[in-house]
Amino acid sequence: MNILRFRNIFFLLSVVVVGVPHVADAWGLEGHRVINQYGIRTLPMSMQRFRDIDYYFADHASDVDRRKVTDAEETYRQFIELERYPEFFNKTMPMKLIDLQKKYSESNVRQNGYLPYLIYQLYDSVTQTMKRRDWTATLRAVSDLGHYVGDLTMPLNTTMNYDGQLTKNNGIKWRYEIELMNRYYLQLDFRRIDVKKLDNPMAEIFNLLAKSFSRVPVLLRADTLALKSAKGKYNSVYYSAFWKEASKPTNELMQDGVNLFANLLYTAWLNAGGTKLQWPDEMQTEHVKRQKEPEFLEQNYPNPFNPKTTIKYTVPGDMFVRLTVFNLFGQEIEVLHEGRQSEGKYEYTFNGEHLPGGVYFIRLQLNEKTETRKMILAK
Repeated sequence: MNILRFRNIFFLLSVVVVGVPHVADAWGLEGHRVINQYGIRTLPMSMQRFRDIDYYFADHASDVDRRKVTDAEETYRQFIELERYPEFFNKTMPMKLIDLQKKYSESNVRQNGYLPYLIYQLYDSVTQTMKRRDWTATLRAVSDLGHYVGDLTMPLNTTMNYDGQLTKNNGIKWRYEIELMNRYYLQLDFRRIDVKKLDNPMAEIFNLLAKSFSRVPVLLRADTLALKSAKGKYNSVYYSAFWKEASKPTNELMQDGVNLFANLLYTAWLNAGGTKLQWPDEMQTEHVKRQKEPEFLEQNYPNPFNPKTTIKYTVPGDMFVRLTVFNLFGQEIEVLHEGRQSEGKYEYTFNGEHLPGGVYFIRLQLNEKTETRKMILAK
């Protein structure tokens, strides 16, 4: 069966089974948000225009995925199957997309995905939009650049075995990039680096690509061990064990993604003129308004509480819903609901009678979107 066709079948089946519209998206909403936001925060003070609106790039980190509905080409931009290119392992992989297409044909390269080359194209687009002083186009190009760099930090986007289907790890893509990330993204720890101008941006992109691909066996092994720990069930025991094995390489790759995003943006800015750039007055950052995301999870009441509290939320349409409570260590305490729910308002009572006093969190997952609220059990 054609690999891309299989990808699309997997996508459609996933929509039917779990109601997730973007099952193939690396990291889901939360992972892409943190990479974009921390990448912008890493920029030097000379790029204050960007730092002042880090929220914008976080809010628009997944615009790329939303465009999949109307842009069929988007599917091919977000992965590359490196096993199809022996040159990569010999370190003779063409650095230019056109050279790869000459050898394998444009249609084959498209079929195999071309993520690293797309990242370079976006980097160049950022440079050109800055040179034109086109602030609106720059905002979009920078947001997209961060997204694709985030895609590169997801190992399963670099392999033919993207869903573990070749090693009996079926379904790992959703479990790792969406479910595991939604549970533990608050534990990610990023350090700030000094950005630098890249002499060879494509070489840096390929370096991250190689590191990401090298982590594929690590994830597959972590998935296998976690499932064994959970006695064949994909429950909180499984995800806790999975995170224990995968947290370090995951955090390292995402940190590398933050660094690459910041360095690419800084290099583009310097090449476009750096501090000499003069933007039109009407394009000052104060005119860039934050898009307020609708909130569906209410604050629990009472809060603080002992031992019971009421949790209310709204489901905006028929979708997959997961309502959980977890502690400060990211350990899941209780699943209040898991499954499909139709449009409407819902409420649950949480009883902390058998728990020690302290800070806990409520997390509502609606398809890929998650919301979190802090609550205090006062004992």
